[in-house]
Amino acid sequence: MFNRPVLTNILGCIFFGSISLGISTLSACAPSQEVVRVPLEVALDASGITATTSDTGWTIELTTARVAASSLQFTIQGEMHGATASLGGWPGGWVLARAWAHPGHSAGGDVTGELAGDFVFDWLAHDGMLLGTAEVLVGDYKGMNFTFRAATVADGLAADDPLLGHTAQLAGIARKGASEVAFTALLDIDGGTQLVGAPFEDAIDVDTTAPIELRFLPTDPVTGASLFDGLDFAALDALDANTDGLIEISPGDPAHNILRRTLQSHVHYDATPK
Repeated sequence: MFNRPVLTNILGCIFFGSISLGISTLSACAPSQEVVRVPLEVALDASGITATTSDTGWTIELTTARVAASSLQFTIQGEMHGATASLGGWPGGWVLARAWAHPGHSAGGDVTGELAGDFVFDWLAHDGMLLGTAEVLVGDYKGMNFTFRAATVADGLAADDPLLGHTAQLAGIARKGASEVAFTALLDIDGGTQLVGAPFEDAIDVDTTAPIELRFLPTDPVTGASLFDGLDFAALDALDANTDGLIEISPGDPAHNILRRTLQSHVHYDATPK
């Protein structure tokens, strides 16, 4: 015969074990929900391309902004860029260390939407151009990714197009005081390099029809950092071997390495519902 405490323990184990088994059984037997795919158009939006002022005091206005890319992805969940947190010191107390991240900039989310293919994002010449129709699952979206590549003749570029064989072309005018300098830059980024976690905030459901608009942002809207931070156009003009009044930045130049790095930053892109 079991004494009362032993019997109570046995009955308790049976009771709670039955609850756990029931939950598992309900989870296993729950009917699967059909995955809902929503077709959404994706287009270019040049509204983010405004004059930007660098940390060297130059104000730059772009006249050309082209990037060769592939595989646009849209993500849910994810973790904020640069966010780190540690809890320790127990039992002496909680110590919280955190590096603040860009709000709305999430990395590592699940890819639940995609527009496959190769593209040339030519924001200023083709503002509003339809890139295609993405298939997107219902959900709350936080981020966007895409992959850099080199432009090819398959992009429909002319044989003498300077972008051929390169990832990006930027051109414009830099001004500081009475100085005015024209420039063009051809930039190379290793093929397969992925930009991860540009902001894309949208709650997509079965009734969503608003197109997704992809923007280029020479100025980081959170910190005010410029795509051209670190470049002194007066120094570049003095070093330029040409006398045509145009600074030409190309692979191998120190200025190229600066622009190449900033162009890969997620802070200079976003996607928004129209």
